[in-house]
Amino acid sequence: MATTSGEMSPRERVSRSIRGLKPDKLPIVVINSNTFMCQYYGVSVEDYVSKPAICADVNINFIKEFGVDCDLVATGYILYGAGTELGVKWEFAGNNFPGNVEGPIKSEADLNNFKIPTEPVGYFKNYLKTIEQITSAIGDTHHLKASFLGPFSLGCFLRGIEQTLIDMVMNPSFFNALMRLCREISVFLGKNILLAGLRYPILNEIFLSPGFISPDSYHRSVAPYILDVQRRVGPEVASNSFAFMGVPNDAESQKVDSSLFVAFFGVGESLEDIKKGVCYRSPGFPYPAAISGRALNNWDVDRILAFLKEALDYLVGEEGIYPSISLSSVQAENKETANDIAQKIRAINRFRDAYEL
Repeated sequence: MATTSGEMSPRERVSRSIRGLKPDKLPIVVINSNTFMCQYYGVSVEDYVSKPAICADVNINFIKEFGVDCDLVATGYILYGAGTELGVKWEFAGNNFPGNVEGPIKSEADLNNFKIPTEPVGYFKNYLKTIEQITSAIGDTHHLKASFLGPFSLGCFLRGIEQTLIDMVMNPSFFNALMRLCREISVFLGKNILLAGLRYPILNEIFLSPGFISPDSYHRSVAPYILDVQRRVGPEVASNSFAFMGVPNDAESQKVDSSLFVAFFGVGESLEDIKKGVCYRSPGFPYPAAISGRALNNWDVDRILAFLKEALDYLVGEEGIYPSISLSSVQAENKETANDIAQKIRAINRFRDAYEL
């Protein structure tokens, strides 16, 4: 849907870039901005995760104020479906986002007695209300995404990361039973995200990345459960965007997909990794020209824009790719840092608007 002035809507801009078609200008994609929003708009973390109206307002304000075309909304692990409502213990420390400290599944008895949710409650219910409000306000014009946890990440929350990895190798029968349970929970979460009106949910496996688990182990022990969740939620909507694990038994594809991981999140701002990864795509996103959170915090505007121009000149000019300008981690530890980052995002936006395709 285009705007009345003839300019593309953000959602159309993103859609064209994903399909390899030329947009009116490159889309800006934001993956994580929760601490920035809390600092910049003066919202406490507790209000952000427990008051849907407040969380929705700051997300909508952020998207509109900073010209974001595609946004992963209402980010925060406690919201994604493994909050206290599942028996996972979380700790708040000051005005920081909480971290999980303990899971409820310690034994086979705990696993066998665990109840799969039948309706949303707790933080996940807050999350769904937030998504409903954001989607109602700007879902027709913007490309909105939101996460629900995949089976492996759910297992890590319920069992503990280290123990889940040990189970996968030392006790595969327990691991598979855990994955079967978590597969059902993940389906429950994904279907409720769709019921909240969101078009583009992400099956988020936050504990999977190259280097954390080998690609072959992923394809052998984890991917079948993820694929089943996608099949049941809807493969056309529930993308597994952050796997970066290549093709089974194909070391070269796995190596290149690892480069795409670097390119996607902007780790090190490596033009070499951008070049290596161009033959692959992360499902549901345009190819990224990414600026990392480290660069947003530590680089000056001129350095950020110089790297961005170099990356875009290569992707657009040499490869004929219309990428997104991806801000993978917009994070700020205080108000002063948030204001500095805000000025950098505005400069990126002006640069994007002036960049000729």
